[in-house]
Parts: sequence; structure tokens; C-alpha cells
Amino acid sequence: DVNLDEEHQVIRGFGGMVHNTWQGGAGLSESDANLAFGNGDGQLGLTVLRIPVNENSSDFGKELAAAKLAKERGAIVYATPWKPPTSIQTPYTLNRWGTTYNTTQIVESDWQAYVNHLNSFSDYMKNQGVPLYAISIQNEPDWCDSWTCWTADNLYKFTKNYADQLRKNGTKVISAESFAYSKSLYNQILEDDAALKNIDILGAHFYGSEANTANNYFEYALADQ
Repeated sequence: DVNLDEEHQVIRGFGGMVHNTWQGGAGLSESDANLAFGNGDGQLGLTVLRIPVNENSSDFGKELAAAKLAKERGAIVYATPWKPPTSIQTPYTLNRWGTTYNTTQIVESDWQAYVNHLNSFSDYMKNQGVPLYAISIQNEPDWCDSWTCWTADNLYKFTKNYADQLRKNGTKVISAESFAYSKSLYNQILEDDAALKNIDILGAHFYGSEANTANNYFEYALADQ
């Protein structure tokens, strides 16, 4: 039941993602933007658009048209990186479920360069008239067979010592987004006030769940606290 007299949480919005590299450059047409973000009859009324932070600065503009269409219709735009620039991709071997993947990581000596890259994208979007509502530290660092891997320890140290710089343009900071809401990826950050103060949003994906997944998968007492 819905009780309109009692508020339990704020839902900032619902939305979707545009990723031109995955979509073959299709982007978002004006008619699809109207359907997705419009508030008229037969329109979805979405209010959030997620876009990637491309690893090459020359590709920063790939999602710009879609972001502008969403913003013009009242949506907020936030961004997530998959990979850093090639110059700071360091080889990393991932072993998952008996399979070995040759992927990448960002070593600590390159963390400032990574911050600079994310901030340069934030600057670009702001200068193009679409300031980001928020930016994430990393997409699915615990899946990462095709993009950048992070350990929980390194995410904790990066968040504590570098993540506050990502607020340069008034942009909110989203934690790295675990692919299956793995609490071990967040615990150290949530338990340390010096790290916790550097994120505004806890980002997570729920690919480890299905329709009959128990409630305790979604519950996170430490985050609630």
C-alpha cells in the first residue's frame, strides 16, 4: 500500500543510458528523446540520463547531443567511466570463477591523472551547457573483464585521498558501482568518515539478483546508518 502521509525515502528519478560506442553511433533521436523524457500522453517522463566518460578526450562529445536533448526536457545527466586514458592503463590479471582475464587497473601513481581526466570531462560538459549532476568513480570494478578493475582497498584509498576533487564543478560524487551490490566494496569507505565525506551517492548495480532474490540482498544496514 502507498501511504501519502508518510515519507520513507526520496526517489530522485528514473532513467536510462546512452552509450554511442555500444549503440554504433545511434545516440538518441529527437523523437526518442520526446518519448523517453517527455511528460505528455504516451510518453515515459524519465528524468535521468546516464552517459559514459570515454577514455579518449576526442570522444567526449559522443553523447553530447543526447545529453542536451535530455536536459532540454528537464532530466539530470550523470556520467560513469569504464576505462581511463590508455596512457594510465596498467595490465592486470583477473581470476574469476576459474577463468583468467587479461584486463587493466590504474596504479596509485596515476590516480591524480585519472582525477584530471574525469574533471576534464566534467569541464567539457559544463562548457557545452550540460553540467553533470554527478560523476562515478568506476563502472563495475568487481566485474571488469573488459574494463578497469579496482580492489576494495584501492577504492577506499582513492575515495579517501582523491575523490573530493571530483566536485570541481559542483558535481556530486558517486562511489564505484559494484555489479552485484557487493558490500565488501563499500564497507571500508562507509566505516571511515574521512573517506565517506568524499562521496555523495552510493552507486550499485543489482545484476546478482532476480525476481525471487531475498530481501537481505538489497538491505545494507551500514549504508542506512
